[in-house]
Amino acid sequence: MEFYGYKRCTTCRRAHEYLRELGVDVPFHDFVTDPPTPEQVRDWARRAGGVTALLNTRGRHFKEQGLTPDAFDEDGWVQRLSQDGRLLKRPVLVTGDGIVIGFDPEAYRRAVEAAR
Repeated sequence: MEFYGYKRCTTCRRAHEYLRELGVDVPFHDFVTDPPTPEQVRDWARRAGGVTALLNTRGRHFKEQGLTPDAFDEDGWVQRLSQDGRLLKRPVLVTGDGIVIGFDPEAYRRAVEAAR
């Protein structure tokens, strides 16, 4: 399992703590200070059903830039997301062949059980 988020985000910190409560100790990768590679973004998009599932469209940073989901094609979004982690919906939990975007305690619990 791999966990990605923004250290200043309370939801990300709460999700990471919840993983610890479930007995999973994974590093917290801050994708704002260390954005994912284009290959990671492509892999996440594949797992999530498309790059638009990764977009933080409700985030202030997304809105301040005047972006919309159709502002770029998939390749454009992959490049943009790999350069600016603040545009990613968070947190991101990568598990085996799966992925959980956002914090859903039940989805986290199921992911942890499947990984055991």
